[in-house]
Order: sequence, then structure tokens, then C-alpha cells
Amino acid sequence: MRIVIAGVSGSGKTTIGMLVADRLGCEFADADGFHPPENIAKMSAGIPLDDSDREGWLEALGEYMAGRESIVLACSALKKKYRDHLRGLAGPVRFCVLTAGRGLLEERLSTREHFMPASLLDSQLDTLELGEDVVVIENAAAPEEVAERLIAGLPDKG
Repeated sequence: MRIVIAGVSGSGKTTIGMLVADRLGCEFADADGFHPPENIAKMSAGIPLDDSDREGWLEALGEYMAGRESIVLACSALKKKYRDHLRGLAGPVRFCVLTAGRGLLEERLSTREHFMPASLLDSQLDTLELGEDVVVIENAAAPEEVAERLIAGLPDKG
């Protein structure tokens, strides 16, 4: 089982992803750790990544997931074409997109240290594509409750 917990910055991908991985007995990985230094520098400077910036990153993520039977990955995966690319590399993948109100996202971003500044939230919200290829889970409750709802809502196929 390969699961990607997706969403914009501040949506809770890492927190919920770690809980889901623990409950399912899966490996957990955070896609942030796969960004090359130039991507981190660009985001740190408040410059959104474009599709060409993400190519090598998506390749690395897909190859990493392909080598694992069971993994939960926290990854923005904002566009359908990114999700399709990951599926093409890794095989069946279940995508769950975490959502939250703008105020809650801004609050979360203001209380953490991360290379992704809050100033990029608008570009991420503008880029986010929801569709039939994802399960959408609202993340405004306690993390344990959100993780349980996410697990209960997983589709049978990726």
C-alpha cells in the first residue's frame, strides 16, 4: 500500500502522515527531504516552484516509493499531473488531500519554522487541483481524529 498525504503547506501532511503510517505499520517519508538545495533556496526566498523545478523531485519521490511495498509519503502533490506522474513511477498510489480554512492554514504557518514561507500560501492554493483521483479530508479536528477518518476513507485502489 502506497499512500500520499497531499495538500498545501500548513495542511498537516507531516503530522497526519506520521499518525497514519504508525497506525498502518508503514514506513513514513516526507517529500521535503527530497528537494534539491536549489528548490529549497528558491522557496526560502519566497519564489514559488514551477513545473521544471519539480521534475527531478517527482522522479526521486516516484523511484523511492516504487522500491517500497508499504509507505506513507507527505507530499504537496498539488496538481493532478504530478499525482499521475508519481503513479506512473511508483505503481498504484492512494492520494488523500488534506484541506483546512485559510485562517487555520495561516495560523499553522505562523507557528512553525520551515523553508516554505507563509507568503507562498496563495500560490499553493491557486495551484491545488482536486478531482476524482483524490480523497479529500478536512483537517480542522484533533490529529488523531483526522488520521482515523483518513484511514477509514482510503479507496481500495490507487
